[in-house]
Amino acid sequence: MGLWDSLDLQPTRHRVVTLVGGGGKTTLMYALAQEVRAAGGAVMVTTTTHILPHPRLFLTQETRREPLRALLDTHGILCLGQRSQEGKLQGAGGLDVCQTVAHAVLVEGDGAKCLPLKAPADHEPVIPPESGAVAAVAGMDCLGRPIQAVCHRPERVCALLGKPPEALVEPEDVVQILSSPQGGRKSVGPHMAFRCVLNKAELAPQAAESIRSRLARLGIHTAITSFQEKERGGLCWF
Repeated sequence: MGLWDSLDLQPTRHRVVTLVGGGGKTTLMYALAQEVRAAGGAVMVTTTTHILPHPRLFLTQETRREPLRALLDTHGILCLGQRSQEGKLQGAGGLDVCQTVAHAVLVEGDGAKCLPLKAPADHEPVIPPESGAVAAVAGMDCLGRPIQAVCHRPERVCALLGKPPEALVEPEDVVQILSSPQGGRKSVGPHMAFRCVLNKAELAPQAAESIRSRLARLGIHTAITSFQEKERGGLCWF
């Protein structure tokens, strides 16, 4: 079963997918892109925040329909945005056009400083209104470790959970963060499908299954992922 199937998403119905939450979003984004490319589809990846650009993908700021279509015909996958002075990718907008020429548009909607769990700040995440689906990510390497050591914006996580920063992260904490409107579900529009992703599940397979079951009882579909070291960051696929 592919990742799109695991997430119960279809590019034909969920043309723009935004990824939010903890570490692993970039790998997931390129894994989803690779599946679309393997099926012969055209893909665009971009961000509403700042991410490291893929070194082997064609980078463009083009947002006009016909030039974009021509670039996709040539390259198959495009990275939409521009490099900042720090060398990171900044999004270029234009998703209303992108979704008419690409089979899938994948967006990274916030940052996590490579930490497995987070609660968003007031200005986060930035979810484009064109999004048909939002997937919130959490890494299972957060379990059994102090909030202050494994969470981005630990003060937000502590406030959400009602726990001190030295408290160890438990499976129920992950459920609460991912499902909360102040956590993984923040800014998700009523027309957007909401999914969760439990990454690095090989580190705690039983806990991941338990978290998935608890989220299912809340009506939230969840995928469990485990990427090889060579796949992290998506450099092996393109």
